[in-house]
Amino acid sequence: MDLFGYSGSNNRILVAVSGGADSMVLASLMHENGFQIAVAHCNYQLRGADSDVDEKLIKDWCAERQIQFYSKQVQTQKLVNETNDSIQMVARKARYEFFDELMKEYDYAITALAHNLDDRIESLLINVLRGTGFRGLQGMPSQRKGIIRPLSGISKDEIRAYAKENGISYRNDASNTETYYLRNWVRLRLIPMLNQFDSESLSKLQKLTERAEKEVPKYEKWVEVQLSEVTSENGLSIERIQKSEALFTLLKEFLKPKGFSSDQIFEVLDILNSESGKEVVSETHRVIKDRNQLLVSEKESSESKSVLHFEIIERSDLKSLRQPQNVALVDANLVNLNEDKLVLRKWKKGDRFQPLGMKSWKKLSDFFIDEKLSIIEKEQLWLLTYQNEIVWVVGHRIDDRFKVSAKTEKVLKISLILP
Repeated sequence: MDLFGYSGSNNRILVAVSGGADSMVLASLMHENGFQIAVAHCNYQLRGADSDVDEKLIKDWCAERQIQFYSKQVQTQKLVNETNDSIQMVARKARYEFFDELMKEYDYAITALAHNLDDRIESLLINVLRGTGFRGLQGMPSQRKGIIRPLSGISKDEIRAYAKENGISYRNDASNTETYYLRNWVRLRLIPMLNQFDSESLSKLQKLTERAEKEVPKYEKWVEVQLSEVTSENGLSIERIQKSEALFTLLKEFLKPKGFSSDQIFEVLDILNSESGKEVVSETHRVIKDRNQLLVSEKESSESKSVLHFEIIERSDLKSLRQPQNVALVDANLVNLNEDKLVLRKWKKGDRFQPLGMKSWKKLSDFFIDEKLSIIEKEQLWLLTYQNEIVWVVGHRIDDRFKVSAKTEKVLKISLILP
């Protein structure tokens, strides 16, 4: 049936059911139309006994029809306290993880969600208030990978009328009337105002979401082509992206998967013409201006630690002085391991050394320029020092003073093992 938006050969459908009118109607419709369904329910334990009554209603409904029922108890408030995420974010993550686990374990083709037309329009308005890109104009798309929303074109009033007409029991969630939730405020305050201004406003918004959903594949193809023309090895070419007529959109498409909000995209726009070193940071990534590039990298974990492995070998056993970048060979007679004076550290302003093959000093800052290292590469670089003298610019060059020579009898082989 076209209503359900799914026509695959695997007829096993997982239906997410909360106990509200929308999901109880969806489960009933799919069961009556011959789909081989199972029901999944998350008990968020936020409404005391009411949460358990919701679960019992669904469990009994499934038992009467011999439908497989899965439930998950989510310690929502505890997870909120541990993560500092909102209740909505914690609940959303928990239920989608639950659905994915069930689909993989029991080979369900797809998960059906009971979001209706009202939900879709609410999502559109919320997206607009948050500064959405083109994809956000879909509201909640009627389908995406692993998900269908069969009721996305049907209003809540129509669903409730169907439930009443067909004697379908359901539960009401009192929290839906609390306007301190943005979605509830949009539902209870904003949408009635729009209806008062234009009785056709919701119909017009519905058409916008449907048109946007049809155009999204074309939009995504355009973004892919545009980004391929402005991306560099580690980020974006500032010169090329500034020539784009859709600068904000491309930055948003490139950076949103890395945790950057719309407000932060405006901050990135501000640093395009600033001096090198300016940066904007999301929870997981950082974007930094480096000459003519915007470089993007993951934020380093404070728990990440590199480890050095030391090995003494005879000079006569050494077949070649050429080694991988994470290995250095130095004269063991020049470094006393027992003194515990070898230190692995980051570089700092004023550091200098004598690069292998040179007898004169060179500032590390000048060495970095010669090596064409980016700001991020310099920040990630390690130095190995002995008695405060640089032995090895890790991965690049050892100091000439510590090199293996014809007089060397024993060689200290140093390997850097990254986390």
